[in-house]
Amino acid sequence: MGVWRAGGAPGSPGLSRGSPDQNRFRAELGPYFWKSAVLRRCWEKPRGYAGDFLMMEALYRRQPEGQTALELWMDSWALELPGFQAVRNRRDLLAQMLRAEHARGARKVMNVASGSAPELVAVARDVSFESVTLLDQDQGALDSALGHFTRVGAMPATRHQALRLWCGSVLELLRNRSDLPSASQDFIYSIGLFDYLTERFARRLTTKLWDGLAPGGLLVLGNFNAKNPMHLFTETALDWYLIYRDPEDLLRLVEGLPGLESAEVRTEDTGCLHLLVARKAK
Repeated sequence: MGVWRAGGAPGSPGLSRGSPDQNRFRAELGPYFWKSAVLRRCWEKPRGYAGDFLMMEALYRRQPEGQTALELWMDSWALELPGFQAVRNRRDLLAQMLRAEHARGARKVMNVASGSAPELVAVARDVSFESVTLLDQDQGALDSALGHFTRVGAMPATRHQALRLWCGSVLELLRNRSDLPSASQDFIYSIGLFDYLTERFARRLTTKLWDGLAPGGLLVLGNFNAKNPMHLFTETALDWYLIYRDPEDLLRLVEGLPGLESAEVRTEDTGCLHLLVARKAK
């Protein structure tokens, strides 16, 4: 039936959403995939969405969970799927960028749809930011971030008073100018949100974030690749649908923005995930 195909782009042969074939596939094969703890969480969506912060933390830990040999084997297999490795690569790339931007003088950082912000936790022990804003709609994710900062002893470098935990949606961000003053941040990034945004909304949010970026600052936006080999699997087996973007799609988001000095798209090693990296002129 051609359920999924490596390198397939949107529109490749698969199983239509809600079709009898898709329902049959899930009924017969789903129970095997869901023996993996991480895949089962993606399918069940206990917090209302697939890629919640606890699921992401399981990817970062990379430690299989299960009560039986089969469950452990399935979780080991799932944790090494290319899209999940791409998530770990993305975290590492962001940690490198945070260090590099700090070395350039960046002191005010904002992460939009932050989850538990593992890339910041990784660097905050020895990189001191004056202001760190984490915006997420899930208070549990923000509580987890604070717990991670505290447990690793990171806060002496980036102090508690520098950390702003903002539980809210990007709609609130777009509607209230006071929450992100113009030119107030040196580094703004959002790496797990744009996969769910329509072109129109993605452009609006990009423009808003760009306005909040200080001269010389860096904006980084993540999006899964349209040729991501996992996309038909996640749709068919997990009912997890994303909006995929190619480099050209991402570059269009910053096209024509005032003060754009440079823009490029970097792709992590698996080829599944892109990062749009845009610098504002000083």
